Amino acid sequence: MENKKLVEIGINLRIKLIKLLKEIQYNTPLRRYFFPRYPYDFTAPQLCFLCQCINDTKDVKGAIAEVGCANGATTLFLNNYMDAKHIEKQYYAIDSFSGFVAADIEYEVTKRGKTKNLFTGFRVNKKKWFDGAIKQGNVSRVLSIEADVNQYDLLTLGSLSFVLLDVDLYRPTIKSIRELYKILNPGGIIVVDDCDSKHICYDGADQAYKEFVKEINKSINIVCGRLGIINKPAS
Repeated sequence: MENKKLVEIGINLRIKLIKLLKEIQYNTPLRRYFFPRYPYDFTAPQLCFLCQCINDTKDVKGAIAEVGCANGATTLFLNNYMDAKHIEKQYYAIDSFSGFVAADIEYEVTKRGKTKNLFTGFRVNKKKWFDGAIKQGNVSRVLSIEADVNQYDLLTLGSLSFVLLDVDLYRPTIKSIRELYKILNPGGIIVVDDCDSKHICYDGADQAYKEFVKEINKSINIVCGRLGIINKPAS
């Protein structure tokens, strides 16, 4: 009986200590690291739509590519969905892993009238951190590629069934979308993020998307507020 009371006392002390530590964390700026927070740059409906695209193209031959993947939060979410639905395809994740490249920023400033200090995001990143996050998530199908998409030949990825293109700025978006559409199999889907003309920072993606759909004689189709859709007709 005495041992049982000691165990109970020990449990109660542990609970009190944990509560005290949580209270300390809550009352400091560190709370953002210890309390639940939403880690995605996409809204829940947008993530659901991306999952639906993966499901809709599951029978289309070809790999999946996420061009612009940042820290891997969306990569993990989509691969968790693939696991749950037993969809097994090669998944390419391509990023500079160091933020926007200088030439793309210069284009936004000189050609599109933007302010340079708008483009300071995504610099605190490394490929090994991304790879570590993917490994921690028990995902093995993802192949990460560190590259400036302006210099990387996306055609070497081979045939694709679904693409999430999220590189934000005009120059990398228009170059990427043209190459990716060439290797997208019939029935495949490309989703271009940030197709919102009101977005002061990333409206370059919106311009590139609209120019491209005009090039291929398709209609603009933007869903969930900012996701530009391109469907390749099934043959």
